[in-house]
Amino acid sequence: MSRFFRAGSSESESESSEEEEVARPKLTAPSRVYQFSDDEDDTKRVVRSAKDKRFDILQNTIKSMRNSMNINDIAKIMTEYENLTKEYEKSKNVIAKEGIPNFFIKCLADLEEYIQKQWEDTDQRKKTVKVKCKGFSFIETKVEKI
Repeated sequence: MSRFFRAGSSESESESSEEEEVARPKLTAPSRVYQFSDDEDDTKRVVRSAKDKRFDILQNTIKSMRNSMNINDIAKIMTEYENLTKEYEKSKNVIAKEGIPNFFIKCLADLEEYIQKQWEDTDQRKKTVKVKCKGFSFIETKVEKI
């Protein structure tokens, strides 16, 4: 019987209910069984420097941007360019120590060259949607600022 309901009952009922509670064995929490896979033993943690971490992130973003340049996906290029600038800002401390990486400079030069080629191709520009043209002009102004 619950202790809330015992408050209104007589002493004899409370004594008998206490005996019932004592007589019943209390259930213990089930023991937790942990399973370890063999894979966890084989893999080791790799400690990488902050420079390596930041440069890997930048290189992955650049790789994604180059893939989108190959398929002429302007919206994806814009988002990857924004991600690249955010990651560059996050890695300012590492870049201040190590200097601007060559792959970053090359990526910006390739992006500027890509935009110039797309902008000069008037036939292609007439065929493209107005949104893509706005995207080109947006990226062009952002790259020129850097």
